[in-house]
Amino acid sequence: MTPSSTLIPNAVKGSNMPPLVVADKCKAGHKSIANKKKEISMDTTGEQKTNMLLEFLRCQVKTNAKNCKDIEKEYTLCHKSFMGTGSYKGMRHCGKPMAALYQCVISSSKSP
Repeated sequence: MTPSSTLIPNAVKGSNMPPLVVADKCKAGHKSIANKKKEISMDTTGEQKTNMLLEFLRCQVKTNAKNCKDIEKEYTLCHKSFMGTGSYKGMRHCGKPMAALYQCVISSSKSP
């Protein structure tokens, strides 16, 4: 395992998310994933728990993490392509773009 691969998770536990500055309009989405004790896999594109995480991340991008818009656009391209053809740039899921979006939002939204 390379050092960079340890920085990007392929699954998160909502209950283990770091303290965040959560926008008021994103609190319901945060609560829905923060209470999850099971891991949310970023490799399961289109799965319900992954979509819940995605909606929270997108909400945060719109409010607190505007610097993550390009990463969110990359994920959206992956998601659309995956749902249409089953792959994106040779990938069979959108785990890497999702993990990059998660990392960006988390680092942009950490509590002081």
